Amino acid sequence: MRSLLFLLALLSAPCAAAQDISDLRWLSGCWRTEAPSDPESGATYTEVWIAPPAPMLLGFGFTVGEGEVQGWEQTRIEVNGRLEFVAMPLGGFPVRFQIVEAAERPENARHADNYVVFENPAHDFPQRISYMRDGNRLTAEISSIDRSDAYTFEYRRIRCPANLRP
Repeated sequence: MRSLLFLLALLSAPCAAAQDISDLRWLSGCWRTEAPSDPESGATYTEVWIAPPAPMLLGFGFTVGEGEVQGWEQTRIEVNGRLEFVAMPLGGFPVRFQIVEAAERPENARHADNYVVFENPAHDFPQRISYMRDGNRLTAEISSIDRSDAYTFEYRRIRCPANLRP
């Protein structure tokens, strides 16, 4: 009985945050929303993450709709004392988000080690960024710190086309 209680406590505990870039290796690859992701504009979102051996994960994302690029950003996850997500929308100044040390895992997260949350309460929007992977599916969510105004991106893994490869 004691073993069962211990196992239940472990399964319901918040997940420990990634400590190292290699802990987020599961994020690497090419990811695309299924068209159209945004029914209003018909936009499709693509994110590409390049795995280590660099001392950081490098990424970029872009939105295509109505036959043209509607937006883009450069991203990276690096160690700056602890892990940080750095976003540069449209090539602008870097905005830094700190990893949440013990983010509560959502009910639908089957693998606690494939879930990460970054926050920056001082930023206007978003203040919270999360990623969760389940097999060939990646869910990204941006929101306010209290998870209001959430916007979710449901990606599927795609074979990286030659023009997206570094």
